[in-house]
Amino acid sequence: MSYTETMMEYVYDQYCIDYNMENTLDFLEDEINFTREEIKEMIQYTIDYNKNQFIKDYNSLVEQFKTKLNFSKIDRIEEKIKWPKKSGVYVVWKDNDNSFKNLIYVGMTGKFKRDKKTRRVIFNKGAFNKREYRYTPYRFCESKKDGEKQFSFRYIPKGKNSKEQSKIKYEKEAYEKTIRYSRLIIHCFHVSESHKDYTPELLEKEILTKYLKSSGELPDANNEL
Repeated sequence: MSYTETMMEYVYDQYCIDYNMENTLDFLEDEINFTREEIKEMIQYTIDYNKNQFIKDYNSLVEQFKTKLNFSKIDRIEEKIKWPKKSGVYVVWKDNDNSFKNLIYVGMTGKFKRDKKTRRVIFNKGAFNKREYRYTPYRFCESKKDGEKQFSFRYIPKGKNSKEQSKIKYEKEAYEKTIRYSRLIIHCFHVSESHKDYTPELLEKEILTKYLKSSGELPDANNEL
């Protein structure tokens, strides 16, 4: 590894401590023989590189699932979503599914759990279409009660808790952000109980972890990892 590569790695590692640009610049100005602007350029270069690499890795994952016929895409519709009757991971994009900043949410359905009576580990076979019943942290709005918000994806609930959100979910101001279905692209990775390499949870965590490590952030509608 060259001196430049070593230095850029060191600088970025400091940034990754709290993903705060100004704090990192304040610290490194006194630590290394580079100007504040040069340090900032090094950090930004690595951030941009990592975001591009995330998209490349993600697209490779899509192709991997496509070759085994375990992938489907819902692309900018204006009606009720016809989900695949399968379990797995769904990735929600706005307008462009090849842009880091346009990834909105990563979620999963289908879990392995131990049955309390038999003590056997079973797969609950939760399906993508059950997403339509959720109202936090997001909601796929398909009811006539949604009015002008029907056929839109809404997120960042304004209710103080789940109970309050359930009461206001149809209201116009129930969520901070809204994306019309006509701008929505959803990738569905089909992960059955017999999938060779993944469980739904493992795949979801892998995508979110790579996203987090690339930017220090989570997709806008995700709240935890």
